Amino acid sequence: MAHYTQLSSYDIQAIANYYNLTILDFESINGGAGNSSYLLQTTEEKYVLTVCDDKTLVEALNLGKLLRRLEKYNFPTTRLVLSVNNHPVVSYHDKPIMLKIYIEGQVIEQLSLEMLSQIGREMATLHQISIPDYLPRQHAYESQFVSIIIGQGIDSDYEAWLIKQQRYFEKNISSELSHCLIHGDLFYDNILFENNNLKAIIDFEEACYYYQGFDLGMGVLGLCTENEVINLDKARAFVAGYEQISPLASIEKQTLQVFIQHAAVTTSCWRFWKYYIDIPSIEKANKHRQMMKIAENINQVSTTKFLTAIFKA
Repeated sequence: MAHYTQLSSYDIQAIANYYNLTILDFESINGGAGNSSYLLQTTEEKYVLTVCDDKTLVEALNLGKLLRRLEKYNFPTTRLVLSVNNHPVVSYHDKPIMLKIYIEGQVIEQLSLEMLSQIGREMATLHQISIPDYLPRQHAYESQFVSIIIGQGIDSDYEAWLIKQQRYFEKNISSELSHCLIHGDLFYDNILFENNNLKAIIDFEEACYYYQGFDLGMGVLGLCTENEVINLDKARAFVAGYEQISPLASIEKQTLQVFIQHAAVTTSCWRFWKYYIDIPSIEKANKHRQMMKIAENINQVSTTKFLTAIFKA
């Protein structure tokens, strides 16, 4: 379970000393399901200080290495600040700490078709970056949370639904499909825009070596959903932008609909785990049901209608 960290002004400056910075002001930043973050103000720059509450030091170091790798490839994402000892991650009270350059930008929930095309193009460039050997070979939502939930007896109907979904994916997703470096959590609140131009894709905590189609499916889910239904026009814009950089093979097109469903199911699984097991919350206890409805809705779209809508000439 993540235990969120409250930092005092003394703590903030003590951490800032690792970077030879003097902090003028700071404030807590809301958001983030497993981290505690603070906006720091110095005389010259703004920074985001993140306490990795749900990561081991090794996991945080691997994330830091990935962000440095993405910077090398000029991918638009978080830029880490190295400590005075040239470390991307430091430890404070036995918790990993990262310092990031603050990115000016807006989170836009209702993205335009052009914005979606921009995101698609950047995702295609991400998928072409070679995978480092320190990243997981399976998405955490599936590898961890399914096994935790099934057998708990918290909601037998949900467990039965989840088992049914897993069997469906076993039959319809081949291990031979393309794998690559994926973001793994491509929701609109992980995208920053400035003047309608893509500024950054952030939050690579779920990055791994996994199905290319899963990342596209997660992107469609996180960027193109309206009222628990996938907007196929928006999905087409996102995928068309992707194909401008990296055309999809026929088998990847044929399985995209399944991967959208897969992304919705695994996200429902994470939400169930988070709000029933990790941090029980009466207010958020039914958030997984939204993803269940999206999964069922996309499953009910005929294959012909889906493929025609997304890949029509």
